Amino acid sequence: MGETNKLSLDQILTQAAGGEIEPTPTSTPDQTQEPKEPVVKEPEDKPEDKPETTKEPTPEDKPTEELKKSAEKPNPMKEIRDKYNTEKTAREKIEGIVTKFTDGNYEFKLKDFKTEDGKVDYDAVSKAMEDADIKAEAEKKGISPEVQAEIERIEKERTELEKEKLRVSMDRALTTMQQDMGLKTTDINNFFKDALALQKNPYRWLAQGGDLKDLYRNIYYDRLVKEQVDKAIAEARTKWEAEATKATKVPAANPAQAKPQAPAGSTTGISMEQLLTEAAAKKR
Repeated sequence: MGETNKLSLDQILTQAAGGEIEPTPTSTPDQTQEPKEPVVKEPEDKPEDKPETTKEPTPEDKPTEELKKSAEKPNPMKEIRDKYNTEKTAREKIEGIVTKFTDGNYEFKLKDFKTEDGKVDYDAVSKAMEDADIKAEAEKKGISPEVQAEIERIEKERTELEKEKLRVSMDRALTTMQQDMGLKTTDINNFFKDALALQKNPYRWLAQGGDLKDLYRNIYYDRLVKEQVDKAIAEARTKWEAEATKATKVPAANPAQAKPQAPAGSTTGISMEQLLTEAAAKKR
């Protein structure tokens, strides 16, 4: 089956939902599927209904026409990305079929499915292997291949329903964890990557009733403990420095308190009476 961190997102979901992982990949983690908008066809005008003259675009119509023309411009990057995703999906599909065929025990050969142009029809190979697997499983259980095919169809539908429930539950759980723990988007991405590297499927953890925050603390236990210790040390140091500064600081004078008058013989100041006496002596 391979390591968990090498599985696609769809296979990880299938694993968590209790389904059997197919060797043929149905989707890739980096492939983005854009929803297709419904195509609405404009009613065709009959020849007799067409106006004889065309209306010249007014200044008010020009912005709309410019937007329409810009929307019709091809996006080369999107075309390249779509082409790459399509080719990658097709390549991985073929690789999965070949791997399943090599690991299995089938009476037919790949050359039996060659087309007129010399290429192998891998879709036909996949269908033949699926029919052979159903027939073999039916013989083990002593039932008809039709009944076994129906059983597998129902099981696939159940797995898809469980996968959809897990997607919704995961979105909610991630939002809650991000808000409660103050995490960033990069933290969430690293969490998924590190969890899968440790063979801990977050979807399976959630399907078994676990809390994602507990899984996060489990994975980053050493780091979180170190952060708590460093924080406690920093707070203690700040408190100690504040108390030490307070103990050595000289009390400042109270500006509201009246200053004491200097004594008569003090050299630090002179009274009003002394000033008057000295002035009278100078006049004499």
